[in-house]
Amino acid sequence: MCFKRSMLFLFLFLLLPWHVAVAKADEQSGKVEYFAVVDGEQISKQDYRMAYQAGARKRFYHGEIPKEQLDKFKQEVSDTLIERVLLVQEARRRSISYDPATVKEQLAVYEARYSKRADWTQHKEAILKGLTAALQEEDMLVQLQRSIQNVAEPDEKAMHEFYKNRKDLFTTPEQSKISLILLKVMPSSTGDVWQAAHEEATQLVKRLRKGSNFAEMARIHSGDPSASNGGDMGFLHQGMLAPQAEKEIAKLTVGEISEPVMLLRGVAIFRLDAKQKAKLNAFSDVKERAAQLVKREQGKQAWSDLLRNLKNKAEIKIDMAGL
Repeated sequence: MCFKRSMLFLFLFLLLPWHVAVAKADEQSGKVEYFAVVDGEQISKQDYRMAYQAGARKRFYHGEIPKEQLDKFKQEVSDTLIERVLLVQEARRRSISYDPATVKEQLAVYEARYSKRADWTQHKEAILKGLTAALQEEDMLVQLQRSIQNVAEPDEKAMHEFYKNRKDLFTTPEQSKISLILLKVMPSSTGDVWQAAHEEATQLVKRLRKGSNFAEMARIHSGDPSASNGGDMGFLHQGMLAPQAEKEIAKLTVGEISEPVMLLRGVAIFRLDAKQKAKLNAFSDVKERAAQLVKREQGKQAWSDLLRNLKNKAEIKIDMAGL
């Protein structure tokens, strides 16, 4: 659960005058309907709708949720609001209090951002009341999460076990040492310009394969920053170049020159200078990183365990009628 996401839902809609007006009307008419009751604490259907619409606007284009994702999104909104209530209740049980200075500072940021809006001025008292309460709870939750995830430093055995089971996290990927000549072409150029660049690159490839000096040719012809270094781009791993470039380089053996490759920035010629195989780093060299990763994993697990336990112990009643 990401309670900051829940806070975002609330912040967005606290600033909308229709929400303030509807909420006041509901309170006065006594027609407040509740989406959920969590250990006696009620969450109104209006709060659910507010979170639902804000989340939809943020995540989906024009706020339109694809039909196949609707049920999952509704469940996520439900879980977010319920978990937030459970966590606030837990923070209070642990006597965690918000920091007034932090809340004051955050309120000042919102007021500076929205003070010129007519709806802020018109409904300022109601907005600030709700926003202050939300910020106070958010600060309590930040402190709760920090305390739960502040687990003890892992021992050597735990670190080594993690290293053994997650070797991918401690492996330097395969790398290729690449040299480049780039004949730059503006993306908006005509087809004739691109064709001319491709023909020039084809002639350069022929000269290079006959023994012309790649570094010298790069300095003369290349428009890439690597030209000043003779086209040397150093060691690169997968994902650092455009897919079409990587596809062409994958065909090369060390020392081989590629065919011209059409890229967004122009026409490229690559040379594969060397290859380094993937290498698992020794535990002694990555011990500190292993400790950080183990601690992070244990912290995430502690937070997940807390949420699960709170849900299992809580009395939760949900009414989705009309939502």
